[in-house]
Amino acid sequence: MTLLPLSLLVALGGAGGALTRFWIGQGVVRLLGAPAPWATLTVNVVGCALAGVFFAWASVREDTASVHALVLVGFLGGLTTFSAFSLDALGLWLRGQERIALIYVLANVLLSLAAAASAFALARRLL
Repeated sequence: MTLLPLSLLVALGGAGGALTRFWIGQGVVRLLGAPAPWATLTVNVVGCALAGVFFAWASVREDTASVHALVLVGFLGGLTTFSAFSLDALGLWLRGQERIALIYVLANVLLSLAAAASAFALARRLL
C-alpha cells in the first residue's frame, strides 16, 4: 500500500481515537466527578490494553500494514496521550499535590503496562 492511502487510514483512525478519548473522558468526569487526570489514566490504560490485543493479533498475521496504520498509529495514537498525562502530573505537582502526582504517574505506568501485557497474553490464547 502506498503512502497516501496509509496516511488516510492514520487520519481516519486518529479522528476515531480522539473522539473516543473525548467521550471516555467526559464519561469518567460525569460518572466519577473526577478531574481530568483520572480520565487520562483511563484512556491510557484502555489504549494499552487495546494495543496488547492488536500486537497479539498482528503477531499471527502476515500483512498488517493497513490495519497497523489505522489501529495502532491512528486510533490508538489518537486515543492515548502522553502529553496530557505529563501535563496532568505536572499540574498536580505544581498545585502542591506531590503525593497524588506520584501515585498518578506510577498508576499510569504500572496499569498501562499491566493492561498491555494482560491483553496480549489473553489475545494470544484466543488467537
